[in-house]
Amino acid sequence: MDVRIKQGECLSRQDFEAIIDLDRKIFGDSIISNEGMAEKRFLKFKDGLIAAFSGDMLIGFTSFFSVDSSIYQRAADNREYIDDNLNDTDVVPLEKGRNNDILLFDIVVEQAFRHQGVSYLLVDSIRDYLKKKHAEGYALGKIIAFAITSDGINNMVSLGGKLIWSNDKATLFEISKETFLGCL
Repeated sequence: MDVRIKQGECLSRQDFEAIIDLDRKIFGDSIISNEGMAEKRFLKFKDGLIAAFSGDMLIGFTSFFSVDSSIYQRAADNREYIDDNLNDTDVVPLEKGRNNDILLFDIVVEQAFRHQGVSYLLVDSIRDYLKKKHAEGYALGKIIAFAITSDGINNMVSLGGKLIWSNDKATLFEISKETFLGCL
């Protein structure tokens, strides 16, 4: 299967809308309670949205954000599930001279394309981006992620995730930078 990856500025408005549609298809209409906020987050940190296409068809996507350090505290200490309550003001640009915390937000693959390596391509794109930024002098702080399905939990563990907490809605992981990105 020929898979093409598009990231950030290379994604069109039509691509963004297809991503929203796929998210709803996989997780239901309630997964996105504020589509406008999703767009604001994307516009603030465009490189954090990566999509996989087979031909012209969207088959998967991932998103991640550089976030204010308060997000880790909200998630870990307050046991707050960060999803549509992640405001555009919580999303910050990567900066040199500070640790940049990263929130892995989504890894979504169309049902018919699962177990064909699409999620690996998407995750590798995140890795490549973060490694490049780290090499350019953008220090990485904590990397966190939530899982809401058993497959998601297995994925986070395979990425070097350490369980922080779990409830009936979500599971929070802190991802080992060394495991996720390789030796830095």
